[in-house]
Amino acid sequence: MKRTRHLHGLAILCLMLIGWIAISPVSGETLQAFPADTVSPEYAEGFSVEYHDTYKRVTVLSPWRGSNETFTYLLVEPGTVPPDPGSGETVIEIPSRRFVSLSTTYLPYLPILGETEALVGVEDASLVNTPEIVSRINEGYVRDVAGAGSGMASGVDIEVLIDLDPDLVMTYATGTPEYDMHPKLKEAGIPVVLNGEYMETDPLGRAEWIKFVSVFFNKEKEANEYFDRIEAEYLALKDLAATEEKPTVFLNNNYRGTWYMAGGESYVACFLSDAGAGYFWADDTTTGSIPLDFEVVYDRALGADYWLNPGTVRSMEELLAEDARYADFGAVGSGQVYNNNARVNDGGGNDYWESGVVHPEIVLKDLLKIFHPDLVPDHDLVYYQQLKSADDSPGDGGSDLWEPFKAIYRELLKIFHLDLVSVCRIPGAGAGR
Repeated sequence: MKRTRHLHGLAILCLMLIGWIAISPVSGETLQAFPADTVSPEYAEGFSVEYHDTYKRVTVLSPWRGSNETFTYLLVEPGTVPPDPGSGETVIEIPSRRFVSLSTTYLPYLPILGETEALVGVEDASLVNTPEIVSRINEGYVRDVAGAGSGMASGVDIEVLIDLDPDLVMTYATGTPEYDMHPKLKEAGIPVVLNGEYMETDPLGRAEWIKFVSVFFNKEKEANEYFDRIEAEYLALKDLAATEEKPTVFLNNNYRGTWYMAGGESYVACFLSDAGAGYFWADDTTTGSIPLDFEVVYDRALGADYWLNPGTVRSMEELLAEDARYADFGAVGSGQVYNNNARVNDGGGNDYWESGVVHPEIVLKDLLKIFHPDLVPDHDLVYYQQLKSADDSPGDGGSDLWEPFKAIYRELLKIFHLDLVSVCRIPGAGAGR
């Protein structure tokens, strides 16, 4: 009888031990912690995602121009012991429930993924255009973490961030210490992830960073469904323009004798090619901006059919006030000058650099409307507007609003000798990569 009770007790103990093992956190790959849906970038070259049984390994391959560094994040569910991180790897608990975005570009992803309520902080709420996020800001659910001073590193209030207790802060980097925030956040013990979307040279590649964002919320299914839809629409529009005659176009504007022209392998040059336009610098192999003398652009682009993205101006008067020689360009004489600042809010936030990044199909449709209007007869311009005389333009022109942003934009150009519009989302600015 005693032997029987002993064996019975041993059996119960073994069952309890098995049950404890089954529910205990483990560091090996024995538990499936994530949904079956996975993401894999097709156009984006700046990140990779690996799926393991109990964690995801996400790597940012090109965080800023000229970087030799990569940043790797090990994503784990709460209660799961992560694998030992290697050198330079950071452990992040997911899904994020207290998210802070230090760029407006990441905000449109949240409603698409169904994660609007996860957002608790933004940098400079006045620049935000995404309606769902604006509502959350106005209702007091999202705090502004912008600090005093200039430069990314001094423009965020660390104390406010700490008080928010975020489980994830997403930001970007330029490789210049006085402009980069991630080292200070890491030093303060705040979970931070770099997003390198602005480095992509393909519009679909930039939009595909919704997949990168989705892995931090376990919303891969939603990201795939969204991207598949806009990819199909974008490629269909691109096919429409493929056999059309290519009107000629040039970009951007002159500043103190230097014209920062988008390189032929840049993001905006890809847009122009897909829209069936003949970009004068298409043969250039630069992915950033090319600093040119005014005379070089004058000689080459004087007879161009179109001029796009001429800085921050909103009327012909503003354009010609910057440089009277602009009047000589054929595109000015024919009225074919367009700027990508049609959707700018009262705080100066340009929605081209916000929702435009996740809607390349709409940007492309705008460009088709400009270059080949017969292909999209029912489309009205969304992000672009044609420059007209002030008397013909709606509203008061708003020229005074842009002065501080113009100064910031110009200083960045001087510091980095490249176009940082897509990094800093300078309102109304029109260059691109």
